[in-house]
Amino acid sequence: MKMNKGYLLAAVAGVAMSTSVHAQTTPIDSVQDGGAAIGSQSGVGTATQDVQPSEEIVVTGIRASLRSSQATKRNAAQIVDSVSAEDVGKFPDVNISESLQRVTGVAIDRNGGEGQFITVRGLGPQFNTVLVNGRIMATDNPGREFSFDVLSPNMIQRTDIYKSTVPQLQEGGIGATVNIVTARPLDGKAGMHVTASAAGMYDTLRDKASPDLSGVASFTNEAKTFGAVVSASYTNRRSQNDQFIIHGWLPGTQGLIAGGAGATGLGAGSLVDSANGIFTPRDSTFNRSLESRERLNVAGTVQGRLGDKLLLTVDGLYSKFDVRSAGRTFGAFYTPRFIGLTTNGNGTVVGFNRPGSQFLAANPQLGDPALADRRVTLSQNDNYASQADRLTKSYQAGANLKWSVSDNLDLRFDASRTQAKNRTPNAFVVVGSLAQTSPRWDLVQGTELPILSNLGPITDPALMRAHYTAVGEGRVRDTGSEYHFDGEFRNEDAGIVKSILFGAAYNERHKRRTNTDNSDTVCTFCGYEVPIPTSLLSPYTLDNWLPRTSGSDKAPVDFITFDPSAVIAYLSQPNVLALARQGRTAAEQSAEAGRQLALAGGPFGLRDRPGQLLDVREKVWAGYLNVGVGGPRWSGNIGFRVADTSVLSQGFAQTIRSIRVNPGDDNLNIVFNDPSATSVRSSYRNFLPSANVKYDLTDDMLLRAAASQTVTRPTLTDLGVDNNYTGRITAAVSGGGNPALRPFKSTNYDLSYEWYLSDISYVSVAGFYKQFSDFLEQQTLPVPVGAYTFQDTRTRNGATGSVTGVEVGGQLTADSLSSGFIGGFGVAGNYTYVSSSAKRTATINNSCGYNGLSPHSANGSLFFQKYGLQARASYNWRSSFLRTCFSDYGQPENRRAYGQLDFSASYDITPGLQVYVQGVNLTKSYVFDYSVLEERVKNIQNTGTRFIFGARASF
Repeated sequence: MKMNKGYLLAAVAGVAMSTSVHAQTTPIDSVQDGGAAIGSQSGVGTATQDVQPSEEIVVTGIRASLRSSQATKRNAAQIVDSVSAEDVGKFPDVNISESLQRVTGVAIDRNGGEGQFITVRGLGPQFNTVLVNGRIMATDNPGREFSFDVLSPNMIQRTDIYKSTVPQLQEGGIGATVNIVTARPLDGKAGMHVTASAAGMYDTLRDKASPDLSGVASFTNEAKTFGAVVSASYTNRRSQNDQFIIHGWLPGTQGLIAGGAGATGLGAGSLVDSANGIFTPRDSTFNRSLESRERLNVAGTVQGRLGDKLLLTVDGLYSKFDVRSAGRTFGAFYTPRFIGLTTNGNGTVVGFNRPGSQFLAANPQLGDPALADRRVTLSQNDNYASQADRLTKSYQAGANLKWSVSDNLDLRFDASRTQAKNRTPNAFVVVGSLAQTSPRWDLVQGTELPILSNLGPITDPALMRAHYTAVGEGRVRDTGSEYHFDGEFRNEDAGIVKSILFGAAYNERHKRRTNTDNSDTVCTFCGYEVPIPTSLLSPYTLDNWLPRTSGSDKAPVDFITFDPSAVIAYLSQPNVLALARQGRTAAEQSAEAGRQLALAGGPFGLRDRPGQLLDVREKVWAGYLNVGVGGPRWSGNIGFRVADTSVLSQGFAQTIRSIRVNPGDDNLNIVFNDPSATSVRSSYRNFLPSANVKYDLTDDMLLRAAASQTVTRPTLTDLGVDNNYTGRITAAVSGGGNPALRPFKSTNYDLSYEWYLSDISYVSVAGFYKQFSDFLEQQTLPVPVGAYTFQDTRTRNGATGSVTGVEVGGQLTADSLSSGFIGGFGVAGNYTYVSSSAKRTATINNSCGYNGLSPHSANGSLFFQKYGLQARASYNWRSSFLRTCFSDYGQPENRRAYGQLDFSASYDITPGLQVYVQGVNLTKSYVFDYSVLEERVKNIQNTGTRFIFGARASF
């Protein structure tokens, strides 16, 4: 296959910090005895043992990291990188994914300033398989994406990133397969060992300190026949998230009022339409969220040798991670008609006024009810109070039995169970006022934030009225069971065939998502007609809000806030519900209040939404064969994996009965028909061949080549039969599942050159090419329902195409230059270039590439280790990239280039006592998302800088 994409090469040193828990002696295996895959002393399909000299030289800290990393990379039969703890309970970063981002070709997505998901070689989290001890771990996310923030780094021994595949690795990772390994006691030193650390975390925006506690205890007898290790950690981080958000840019024609903001006596003839092909902001919101992120992790492993031939490993992991978020927002929501709307040469709206009550009083004909949908409505000045919690629990437990049948044959049996639960209670309450003046919106060239002016008295509590009140709770439960049988036959001394690996596996996964809310009564008070008692309201100021963003000095930072629970309680009173409004007489509204009070929980009670139920069961049978081959200067493997998948999607079909719009409002109030049970079955089989070869050019240089076919199955949540509908007159939107999805397929080619300068230093260059079909991505298509056309966004099999890239990396130390101070320094770094081509059907957007793909990414670290002092400064950068091709109103969403500087340092007061400090995002970098062009800003997010100060003791 011709590779027609040019490579952009750069000579940059480095790869991520990596080591094993006991770096000087620990074997490095792709998946330990607690996992399902099998290692091989010949290096077939695994990263093999780091061979040590007969006289052991104890290496610790950063240099142990580099040494083990290099051994992993050099000895592996496929392309592998690794990140490991520098010592027991001492992972390089405060978050696993933040360490992974220093690996060549890996980028991360953050949540609340913490790394949550990873992208490998331009392919997002849904295209990477993440294993824990060789097994799939249930995730609290709606999809398969693994949330790295649920696990404390203190309990992790090593994380391996497999960029080329072998048959014994579980299928599903087109980008990479990542295996997180917890500590194995029989790999460590004999005796009792305890490590404990205590630290304080300080977020600069929140200006609060939080605890970070962890401990690891292990015991192994002298005979190395029994061992146990247990670890625990607890953090409760207090953080702040400041954001400016525009919830999409409306494409196409918009309704206008021909005349200026000071016009008088205008009639229906002034109601005109704009040109087509323009893009108008949906709203402008100014937000601050205060968060607590409480995480408790416990993990343990017990190993015992049952005679000379059996090794039993039993392990378990538990995580409880609760994120509680309270938001306060001022927002202006924009609906047609616009006064004095202007655009630039790109079709981007750069200025307008929205009519206020004074304007409408001067032009009363524009408010005539006979104009129906053309009638002019008033601009809104809104205050939001929101709650958005993420409450999760997850565990994995498993047992593995290794049977050394003979010197040449090993058999392994593995069984595991996993479950994750997620609960997301949420509330969104709007109290605001209809504008008296005619608010102005301007997008000034060279300024990141649009400027809002002429808002009128937005801080006057006497003007505040009830508007929109939504409460809800989503629940996700993900359960899984796995069973593996694996065998390895070694034939080192005879012929070209060195080993044969074989096995079979069965896994079953069940994902269920439910939703309860008051979506049928969110507009009980829409229309700004019912006053809110001033005693429930208080002033709010966004002090020091987005200080590094141009235009923030002109933001409306003073507004009104309230306790959403108190406002909901007030609005739930029968006498308040009975107040006449929304075009109803007092008698009609009283009857409506009675109907709502009779609902389960009243107007703001949580009621089941059967049409949004997701219930998907997936069963996979798999078998593999991998033959290890080799000669005097080369080794390799060739084999295949066969996977048979069956899926059952269950739920309820629920069609729309009617859509109502209340007078003076543009929200769609949707009434559904009764639900009816429905289910869809599907199945498919995949044959996945793979081959890897490694050739030693010299004792220090080698070449690798790999070819394979891989698949990524559709995310379980995307396979549901669920549907949801919402929106406004000008923006009806829908979404849901698609049980007809097919797996995403890729044919992959890799080539790598590696030059090892010492047992710590190396330079490598790798190229890769992936050809895709049935690409899975969110697509937006128009779907007519009655008088409205809903923009329907859901996952569909879309593009075909390819990704081509090159990676350059290395790590260098100054040991050979000096045995003194200078010899303590070193550098590590990498650079990745990726290009892509995508072809979609002619009916949808064909201008996008692939979601999450940054053409350029780079990482660089400068470190020092000597005289008991360790220090490292690391800068991570990725170029701008497409977040999603089909975001709000079917428009692409992009993220601007992002770079972040982190720092860590520690000092050994005694051999068993260490103090340390870490700083995250010292550059105070912030996220900037936009729609197609940077001038169409969508999201500016700042989470500030985080510091950790602590001490670690070992006994």
